[in-house]
Amino acid sequence: MPGKHSGNRIQRRKARKRAMFLITFNTLLFLVLIVGGFHLLTQLQSSHNQNEADKSQTSQVTAPSDSDAAPTRDKKVSTSSDDKEKLSWVKQDQPVQIPILMYHAIHVMDPSEAANSGLIVDPATFESQLQALKEAGYYTLTPEEAYKALTENVLPENKKVVWLTFDDSLKDFYTNAFPLLQKYGMKATNNVITGFVQAGREDMLTLDEIKEMKDKGMSFEDHTVNHPDLSAAASEQQTTELKDSKDYLDQNLSQSTTTVAYPAGRYSDTTLQIAESLGYKMGLTTNNGLASLSNGLLSLNRVRVNPTTTAQDLLNEIAVN
Repeated sequence: MPGKHSGNRIQRRKARKRAMFLITFNTLLFLVLIVGGFHLLTQLQSSHNQNEADKSQTSQVTAPSDSDAAPTRDKKVSTSSDDKEKLSWVKQDQPVQIPILMYHAIHVMDPSEAANSGLIVDPATFESQLQALKEAGYYTLTPEEAYKALTENVLPENKKVVWLTFDDSLKDFYTNAFPLLQKYGMKATNNVITGFVQAGREDMLTLDEIKEMKDKGMSFEDHTVNHPDLSAAASEQQTTELKDSKDYLDQNLSQSTTTVAYPAGRYSDTTLQIAESLGYKMGLTTNNGLASLSNGLLSLNRVRVNPTTTAQDLLNEIAVN
């Protein structure tokens, strides 16, 4: 019997040792798993932080290019700039009448220019007129908008309208008028004598100046090649004058020229027929008065602005009852 009890004790000791070993082993394995898991979690967090940092750095280094940023800039311009303003056009009960102002030169007149004094407006007078128009709530039209207003009998909602036009493509439109137009956020159309521009006359706009101003909201339409008296010219000469000048503007300004201002306001029925056949939509005369569809789109009235026209005189003359 003592031998049997001794064997049992030995077996129990062995069992306890195995149990202790298993407990120790499992404890060590559990600790290893905890330490390993913590290490892995730390590494994952570190990797995530590095990725976020890389993304942040990339976004700072790869700033939007000019082309990428353009839509944002264009959106801002369209909501804050007068020449890109979003308009709501409203059908009118009465026929639309548009004051189309006719300017030529904007500079301080020299005594030697007395013969042409009626065509020269002092920059200070011009600015006072722009300021008065702005304060009175006038919106300046483009040729496309003027055509829309007349043909559809619509006007921009809650706005008075005016179309500023300048004949002869004189240099002072760039040096004197354009800065003031920009100052007051207004648009204008200059009617170009294309032959004089091509010849590089010092008193004329250059093509580069025209393109610069066009990019900034000004528009440029036709005033023939050489500024002849169309009413006295043969039909062939009239066709050449109207076609070649339109082609020059279309090609160099990437546009479809829609409007012609007749030199000195002189034209004939033949002139109107030729202009229509060449694709002109509107013709500007020197006939005084507000423009309306009843004039005929190719013989629209204009309001001449004289050197002595005060700002109040102008507002009185163009008021539409």
